[in-house]
Amino acid sequence: MFNLRHFLAFGHYSARPVSMIISNDINQIFLGSMIKRPSPQVFFSSRYNRRDDGYDEDSHYWASPPSNEDYRTRHRKFQNRSGRPSWSTPRRKNYYNGFGEDDELSDFDMPSQRRSRVSELGANIREKEWGDLPPIEKNFYVENPTVSQQSEAEVNEFYNSHNITVSQGDRPLPISVFKAGNFPEKVNERLSRTGWAQPTPIQSIGWPLALSGKNMVAIAQTGSGKTLGFILPALIHIKHQRQVARGEGPIVLVLAPTRELAQQIKTVAVEYGRLLGIRSCAVFGGQSKLVQARHLSEGPEIVVATPGRLLDFLEMDVVNLDRTTYVVLDEADRMLDMGFEPQIRKVLGQIRPDRQMLMWSATWPREIQQLAHDFLGEFTQVNIGSTELTANPNIKQVVRVCERRDKFNMLVSELENYEAQGERPLKTLIFAQTKSQADFITHRLRKLRFRALSIHGDKSQLVRDKTLSSFRDGQTEILVATDVASRGLDVNDIKLVINFDYPNAVDDYIHRIGRTGRAEKKGTAITFVTDDDASKLDDLINVLKDAKQEIPDDLIELSRLSAKLKRKGSFSKSSHPHRHQRRPYFSGYSRRNSW
Repeated sequence: MFNLRHFLAFGHYSARPVSMIISNDINQIFLGSMIKRPSPQVFFSSRYNRRDDGYDEDSHYWASPPSNEDYRTRHRKFQNRSGRPSWSTPRRKNYYNGFGEDDELSDFDMPSQRRSRVSELGANIREKEWGDLPPIEKNFYVENPTVSQQSEAEVNEFYNSHNITVSQGDRPLPISVFKAGNFPEKVNERLSRTGWAQPTPIQSIGWPLALSGKNMVAIAQTGSGKTLGFILPALIHIKHQRQVARGEGPIVLVLAPTRELAQQIKTVAVEYGRLLGIRSCAVFGGQSKLVQARHLSEGPEIVVATPGRLLDFLEMDVVNLDRTTYVVLDEADRMLDMGFEPQIRKVLGQIRPDRQMLMWSATWPREIQQLAHDFLGEFTQVNIGSTELTANPNIKQVVRVCERRDKFNMLVSELENYEAQGERPLKTLIFAQTKSQADFITHRLRKLRFRALSIHGDKSQLVRDKTLSSFRDGQTEILVATDVASRGLDVNDIKLVINFDYPNAVDDYIHRIGRTGRAEKKGTAITFVTDDDASKLDDLINVLKDAKQEIPDDLIELSRLSAKLKRKGSFSKSSHPHRHQRRPYFSGYSRRNSW
């Protein structure tokens, strides 16, 4: 007797046409296996397709099942020398740009049909036309007597001491203690256990504005407590709305540029949301869409998302934003730098216009100003410090001018110096410029018995999660990373940041060193600079001056030499005074005879 399962076992050659033509007539099945039909477009591509075509889990294009001819070609492609098939995974093409993030895809070397799919991400989403909308309540702020009783002199002293300016809107009275925020008692107890003596400046000013239902733009340095600045008012906003039913969209939407930042925000939302029975979920690239779609179907009140993955779900009608009334754009300057402005505009076009909107950023460029005026209407702008990106004054910045060949030896020496001071276990974050560089440094450090792991865009989401968890728990002392960890990595007890490679822009430098000195703690940042970085040192010197840090004489000398050679011509390596006998990049340093 013919068994359909046995027939489908020959899946490499016949499963595709049979799976498309299901019939009770065996003759039609056999006929269907011989007829060539156009490949239907399937959104959720199979593991086989992803492996052989270089698809990533976060595919922003339509994938087609392989034909028999395609299979035979691939079969020959993966023949090993013995003539037998070798199904080892080929090196995956990296369709992302240098940041290695999830939603910003590069057009370089991408097939035309996939390129069109990426460039038209969310093209089928039409902006909604809103009619008469039911009113929503947004003002839940009850001013505590300790806040209202502050004198004008005390308020001025607070604003001046923290260099706070309000450029638009009314100046709010600051909240100096957690209980003055009138949060539920469970939240206050949780805040008291965090070890913070009082709210950070951005929380002191941001909470009254957010709880009052006002649109706001908050500009503050990294590590200033911005996440709690918008999560706690979001919880209060949710508790005053009708409960979300299964299948309905979220009440609160938080957009973030990277998957690490999205996960960090979701962790904070879960930690405080469970105290009030509020559910949260995160959607981002690198994880199964089916799993994330199931989480969305359960009706979470808070959704944290990267723009590309959220647009995918909106286009598939997996989620809608009809009930969203509280929107947060976190790290807005980073999202614009990564080219997310069209995606952000499409997402905001799906949300009712009378929503409350909060925009958090480290800088205030012209693009963000335009976005704020387009979507926030009337808003209050709060600046903590300068509107330009500045380094955290709690971070001690050390710059070492060195030869390229000596950087690894100096890296090991710095790590051993801190180890000799009794600082171990010391959480250290090392930044490298490229993915291969990060892996190489990690490999060498592990051979020297350092507990080190690496993280970058080529790592799978599972590996990245496990690596970050191991680093947070202290099982891993050293994390080597690319700029994928320059934002979104919130580990409060990182004591040391080392820039093994100086970044391309000073903004990236400030965000990198901002991984330490968080939550009003002290930290140290060490940066290795070579003659290859000479053309970028003027901005670094200005950052050191603004933060009142020591500027090495050889750093100033290298910067002057670069400027002098620029006037004469191009700055070349042969022009540098230390050009003699350049050895290979990593010299043969030996620690405990491990090399």
